[in-house]
Parts: sequence; structure tokens; C-alpha cells
Amino acid sequence: MKALIFKGKNKIEWTETTEPVIVEPTDIIVKIEGFTFSHAYYRPYLGQDDSVALNTIMGHEGVGIVTAVGGSVINLRVGDRVAIGCITHCNICQWCLRKAFAKCVNGGFILGTKINGTHAEYVRIPYGDNSVIKISSTIKLADALMLSDVLPTAYENVIKKVDFQNINNIAIIGDGPIGLAVLLLINKYHKEVDVYGHHSRKLDYFEKLGAHKGYDSTKTSLNIKYDLVIECVGHDRGTFEQAQQMVNFNGTIITIGVFNKSVVFNLQQLWYQNITVHTGILNVYTLDELVTKIEAKEISPMQLVTKAFNKNQVLQAYEAFMDKDIFKVVVKL
Repeated sequence: MKALIFKGKNKIEWTETTEPVIVEPTDIIVKIEGFTFSHAYYRPYLGQDDSVALNTIMGHEGVGIVTAVGGSVINLRVGDRVAIGCITHCNICQWCLRKAFAKCVNGGFILGTKINGTHAEYVRIPYGDNSVIKISSTIKLADALMLSDVLPTAYENVIKKVDFQNINNIAIIGDGPIGLAVLLLINKYHKEVDVYGHHSRKLDYFEKLGAHKGYDSTKTSLNIKYDLVIECVGHDRGTFEQAQQMVNFNGTIITIGVFNKSVVFNLQQLWYQNITVHTGILNVYTLDELVTKIEAKEISPMQLVTKAFNKNQVLQAYEAFMDKDIFKVVVKL
């Protein structure tokens, strides 16, 4: 089979490798129909961290057809179409029993980092009963692929944590795919949503999909106060400090962005303003809810997809994804 293999700083290869096989009785093998890319691979690709080992098949997002199941698999059959969650979990360890699947002692965020991932024609998924969700053939590939990571990230970190009843205005910091997924999910609440970012084309698209206003963060003074501020950037770019400046008295800050170093936490200011702060990694426990919403046409995740590619264009797709004007790309095998 062919797979996208990490070869070190600024080097990946779409090349032939060995097909996966069942290793544990809880495993399944999935023939990949299509996959998408995550910004989680920016830093390893640029040589800025070592979370991905050399010669690992990359990827934690994918949709496909089950082609083999281990002897202990109960809920899946060969031929089932599934969306693969980015978190692998055993469902029996102390953290899984608390629904903290990302901290699973036997799994967690391992696809494409500790074990071979989804950017391949076939992938082995440990704990198959728990780590994928069955989907119908009527769900389009572009919609289904957003179930792996970006959509549950937004849903679990925002929709499941916030009571929108007493919120009048919302700020999204970050004009990337996570910020856009947040917008698509909160549009139903008919709140005034402003978006702060650096890319004019992306900000225009946010406005097209329902944002009240897109602001260039480099040119805008942060003098508007918001009941809810959702930080979707992370790293060390000052966006958490920005969120603290923008939040209104008695407001809420949610930070979804992944940080690679400590940030300034103005506790004395937040305490005095009675601010609530939420943060945390997704646990992919809401896929059934999101599938229902897609089937009912309540949301259209394919609006996150900027470009589509085929199996002969994998490297071009990865290069396109690095473009700052791109939200998500889809590769159909």
C-alpha cells in the first residue's frame, strides 16, 4: 500500500510500505476512503518538536471501510463505513471510565505519533469498538472527515461547556479551521460573533458564513468587550493575553489552542472581573451527536474544506494545506 511517511524536518514521502494486520483482538483494519490534515503536524514537520518518530505514517483523521476485525470486536463488521476519531481509547482504564479518553493509559493521541496513522491506504485502529463511529453511505466524505478532529474539538470545548442564554456577543480569536468550526456550531444561537485574525480572505469567508465582523488583529485596538472569548490559536503568539483583555465583566474565556510554552495568566484581573476560564483537549465523546446533526442537515462541516485532491496529489495536498489561506483539504483515495 501507499502511505505518507514522516522522514524528518521538511521531508515527507508518499511511498510504498507494508499493509497493517490485526495485532490485538480489539483491533480493526480500515481501508481509507479519504483523509485530511491537521495543524498538529506543523511543528514536527518544521523540526520544532519530536512528537512524531521518523518513518511513522502520519495522520489521525480519516474515513473508510472496515476490512478486518479482531476476535474481540463486537460492534463492527467487515464492510462497515466508519469515521475514525483522533483519540484511541480502551474504555476500561481509570481515565476512560471518567470519559477522559484523551488520557487513556492504553491509547490517547497516538495515531500518527506513537503508532502509524491514517494518511495511508489502510490503517490499523486499536480498540476499534471505541475509536471509530459507524456512518452511513449518505454522509459525504468532506462532511464525515470533519468528525475525526476539528468538529468535536469545537463542539466539546465550546457548545458542551457554555450556556448561551445570557451571552450577547462572542469573539473568536483565530481565523483557522477550529475557529471556523466554532462559528458553524454557534450560528444556531443567533449571537453577534466577531472574528480576529491575520488573513483577509479567511476573515471575508467568516463573514460570508455568518460572522458579524472580521477584524485584522494587527490593526485593530482591542477595545470591544465580549461576554464569551474563544481562543483558537495557542502556541506563544499572545492570543491568551489578548483574550484576557477582551473579556467582559462576568464573562468566559475558552482556550482551545495548543500552547508550547507558559503564558501570562492575569489572575488578579480575572478574579476581580469574575471571569470563568475553560481549557482542555478534546475527548471525542460526542461523535454520535455530531453524526445526528450532520444527517439532520443542522450543520454542514464541508464548509470547512477549501480544496480537494486525489491519491496522486497527496504531496501537493500537504503543500496546499500549509498555505495560510487554506482551512482544510480533503484527499480522496
